[in-house]
Amino acid sequence: MDNLEIKMPRLGVNDDYVVLKQWVVKDGDYVEKGQVVASVETTKKSAEIQAEKSGIIHFVAKEDEEIRVGDIVAVIGEGEKLSVEHQENKPTIRMTQKAKKLLQEYQIDIRLLPTDRLIKEKDIALLVKKPYMLRETKNNDVLLYGAAGFAKIAIDILRVSRQYFVYGIADIQYPDLKEVMGVPVISGDEGLAQLYAEGYRKILNCVDFGTVTRRDIFEKLIRFGFEFPNVIHPSAILEPSVTIGEGNLICAGAIIGSEVRIGSDCVINAGAILSHECIISDHCHIAGGAVLAGLITVGENTLIGQNCTIYSRVKIGSNVVIQNGCNIFKDVPDHTVVKAH
Repeated sequence: MDNLEIKMPRLGVNDDYVVLKQWVVKDGDYVEKGQVVASVETTKKSAEIQAEKSGIIHFVAKEDEEIRVGDIVAVIGEGEKLSVEHQENKPTIRMTQKAKKLLQEYQIDIRLLPTDRLIKEKDIALLVKKPYMLRETKNNDVLLYGAAGFAKIAIDILRVSRQYFVYGIADIQYPDLKEVMGVPVISGDEGLAQLYAEGYRKILNCVDFGTVTRRDIFEKLIRFGFEFPNVIHPSAILEPSVTIGEGNLICAGAIIGSEVRIGSDCVINAGAILSHECIISDHCHIAGGAVLAGLITVGENTLIGQNCTIYSRVKIGSNVVIQNGCNIFKDVPDHTVVKAH
């Protein structure tokens, strides 16, 4: 049975790093599913990590270490022990026994491996296919899909926040385009599999609303195996009780109130206001200056235009377009286009 990776959870929407405060079990202990194994904290919150299956736990991270959200802190296996490779003048490497076996079988130079995470069999398999340095495909590299306006917004946010380095853009709409704001257009769809094989894992959907839905693009990228970081401008305000999915673009000056729930692959544009307890489903765009009062529900793949006002407790359906400047007082059914009068 495969090992289960325990990854660092996100405690707050603006917290990209969490401190592993204490292990409450010992390395190599047998743990039961649901058992607390560690305590973690940020400056604002603390929490416990529980085992999601029974088995032997092997630590990857150390106590008091500041760890990026989503990185591996431990592995639970069916008795398989992890191997730690250390040689003179060579780095310390944590890897599974299966990875070690493959490394030895193909005589791969251990110096090609990164030291900041657990090495698994699939990592070594990539080196068997193509001998590149895994450390060159760093965890903070991100790709953008789509070269239009949202890509430019994302590039600016990422340059200001320094959250990720934008490695390149994949685009099929503008075949002659070479770069956007100094970021190279490096691929169409045909190159995505190769980029993934080379170790690039993170991508942000920057396709505008149009003939091809953001949902279709997002699902295609999921099939490739990509991960989707949230890209949030430092000036955006998100209350601590906000919950958020993955792959969202939250722009400058957006204000997101208490207990708002945002799905995945959404764009919350500059200056938009989402009041308390709103629910925004996947693949939505809340355009600049839109104001949503409290307790509003928005269905998936819906566009709410610039400077719209949506009054409290209104339910907006899926696949809806509300054009700029509308005031919405009552529920809007699915597949509706609302025009300003």
